[in-house]
Amino acid sequence: MKSLKITSVLLAAVYLFACQSNIIEVPDSPFAISNDSYTVETIADGFVIPYGIAILGEEEYFITDRVGKMFYFKEGALTEISGMPEVVTFGTPGLPAIMHGGLMDISLHPNYATNSWLYISYLDAADGRAKVSRLKVRNNEVTEFQNLFSTRRDNYSGNGMRIEWEDDSHFFLNIGNSDFSTSTSPVLYAQDLNDDAGKIHRLMEDGGIPDDNPIFEGFSEPGSIWSYGHRDVQGLFFEKSTHTLFGLEHGPKGGDEFNIIEKGKNYGWPLFSNGINYDGAWVSMITEDSAAQFTVFPEFYWTVPTYDGGQAIAPACLLKVSGSTIAEWNDQFLIGSLAYRRLMKYNRDSDETFGLAIEGRVRTIKQLPNGDIIALIERSDLREANGKVVRISG
Repeated sequence: MKSLKITSVLLAAVYLFACQSNIIEVPDSPFAISNDSYTVETIADGFVIPYGIAILGEEEYFITDRVGKMFYFKEGALTEISGMPEVVTFGTPGLPAIMHGGLMDISLHPNYATNSWLYISYLDAADGRAKVSRLKVRNNEVTEFQNLFSTRRDNYSGNGMRIEWEDDSHFFLNIGNSDFSTSTSPVLYAQDLNDDAGKIHRLMEDGGIPDDNPIFEGFSEPGSIWSYGHRDVQGLFFEKSTHTLFGLEHGPKGGDEFNIIEKGKNYGWPLFSNGINYDGAWVSMITEDSAAQFTVFPEFYWTVPTYDGGQAIAPACLLKVSGSTIAEWNDQFLIGSLAYRRLMKYNRDSDETFGLAIEGRVRTIKQLPNGDIIALIERSDLREANGKVVRISG
C-alpha cells in the first residue's frame, strides 16, 4: 500500500466561496502540471452534469445528464431522447448542487450493432433504489425498456454506478455507500452481504447471476456481489489484455484509493480507512495490522495534507489510455478530480500524479476509435446549465 503526501491547500475556503457565489472556482492543482501537448475542442454544451457517454462512432454518441435526460449526438447536432425513466437527485438545501442520485452511466452492449441494447444506471424516483435497465431507441424515443437489476433497499447514499463490460455477456456494476461513518458511529452496509451498497456486482447481460460468481461464507449459492467493503467506487476500468478490473474509490476526507478488484475480496470500508471523517472524527474501527489479516489494501492512495487532517482528490472516473494521439498519455491512467476540478494523470509504474491544464469537474473520460479522448465536464455555474463535452487530441 503506497501513499502520496504533498503541499497543503485550503479548499474549505474555496468551497465556501463557491456556495455563496454559485460560481465554482478552480483551486490550484496539488500536483505539478504536466506540460503535455494537446488541443481541446468543445463539441457539445448546455448540460448540467453530463455523466455517461456511449460511443457509436467518431462523431456519434449517446450522452446522459444526471438530471434525468439522455441525448443523441451526431455530427454536431444534439437531440433529447424521450421516454426515459424518472430519476431522483438531491444535495444540500439552499445550494443548487446535485450530490447524489440521478441518471448516471450509459453503456453499449458489446454486440450493440446487432441487438441495439443500451444499458443505463440510475436512482429510481419511484422507490429510491439503484437500478440498471436496458433499452432500445428509435427515432429519438425509447421503444423497449427492461429492468435488469435493483438494489434490495433504497440507496440514497450511492453514487458511482459505472457499467463496465468484461466480455460479450458479463458486466461489472459499482454501487456506492458514502454514508458518514466514524469509529464510534459506524455505518456497516458495505460489510453486510445482504445489502447491495458498497459493493461491486457482476451480472449477466440479461441481469442474471453468473454461475462463477463468488459464494460467500454463510451462503449456499452465488449472488450478484463480486467484491465488497467499498465506500464509493466511481471509476471502473477493465483491461481486457490482462483481464484486470481497476477501481478508483472515494475515501472520506483523504484516503482515495486505487484498487485491483478481485473476486470475493473485502476492501475494508469502514473497518479501516486511510482517511478521516469530514468533521475530523476517526473512521477506522480496527488497526492496520488487524485489517491486513482479512481485507485488501489499496495498491495506492491519495491524501493531500491540510491543516485539518487531509483532503481528498475526489476521483470520479478512470481510463487507461492506449493508442492515443497524445503520446505522453499512452499507458497512463487519466482521473477526473472533483475536489481539484481538473483532469489528472497517474503513472502506475512510478506512482507519480500530475495535474493537467483541463479544468472543471470531469465526470467521465472515454477514448474514441481514433485514439482521441472525450471528457464530460460539469457546469461551472450552479445557476446555469453550462456543462460540456470536450474532445482532446494530439
